[in-house]
Amino acid sequence: MSKYLDQELLKHPFDQYQRYRLVAEVLDRVRNPGEQFEVLEVGGLRGLARKFLDQDQVMVSDLFSEGESLDILAGAETLPFPDRSFPVVLATDFLEHLRPQARPAAIQEMARTSSEMVLISAPFQYALAREAERMVFDFIKDWLGYEHKYLKEHLEFPAPVLAETEAELVKAGFDTVILPNGQLERWFLMVMAYYYFEAFPSAMAVRRELSQFYNKHWFWKDLAEPAYRYLIVASRKRLREKPEALRDFLEKKQMDPEPEYEKLKLWLESFRAGEARRVLQRISGLEEASKDKDDEIKHLKAYISELEDFHQKVKGSLGYRIYSRLFKGN
Repeated sequence: MSKYLDQELLKHPFDQYQRYRLVAEVLDRVRNPGEQFEVLEVGGLRGLARKFLDQDQVMVSDLFSEGESLDILAGAETLPFPDRSFPVVLATDFLEHLRPQARPAAIQEMARTSSEMVLISAPFQYALAREAERMVFDFIKDWLGYEHKYLKEHLEFPAPVLAETEAELVKAGFDTVILPNGQLERWFLMVMAYYYFEAFPSAMAVRRELSQFYNKHWFWKDLAEPAYRYLIVASRKRLREKPEALRDFLEKKQMDPEPEYEKLKLWLESFRAGEARRVLQRISGLEEASKDKDDEIKHLKAYISELEDFHQKVKGSLGYRIYSRLFKGN
């Protein structure tokens, strides 16, 4: 069984699993028997590379600290390492969060610090993918009431251009292979389902099971175009030395029909229809609470009536009449 089907890896959200497993599968195919890579992950805030590349030594560099997942606090444009310090330098879904004017310098720094390979995955410029992100962003804002931080950055900054990113690496002396990752329509459906279930705390287990099932059965099917993201595999000489290394990726690469914008909108509306269900559940809850309140009011009214009857009986008693005559002058 593939080590990538371990439950500890399968439990990660599908979008994270997709990108890190693809990087790990590529490195598995180009490494020599028993070889361990020293890897620099640029922008690896969550340190997931360590989990997928458990046989390698991974150093994480970022501008933000998150517990033990960070090793070096540094910006991508000025990496504090000598030339060719690491055999492998990678960045997964990071480039799009940099300012457009900073991206060439970041790519050049990754190329400078790599002695063998650079792997960069990102959602590159593709009009339909950017529109899909906008629909997801709007859905999360309407459905859950908050603005998704990273999708907002995607929408505020123009996406990196695939050809320009590849050209920077070629200029630095690398050969390149480009692999699709995350067939767009399936990515859209999965990310919508992921945030749809967030509105129902009781359904979070279903969300985890959905990601696990997808990770287990759909990874290879998502090496298809049109894709949400692409992975650029750049090598100084490794791909020339191992020309067959990525053959199975290229053979599994599929060309799916271009998803239609109107179809994506229909999927969006189908998820938004869940709002009606949530409102009905809220109404039902309020009605149940109202019924409980009505029952409580009836009970209190009956209790008050019993107290009033008791009070009248007390007033009619001989003891009360004597008390009234002696102390109240009645």
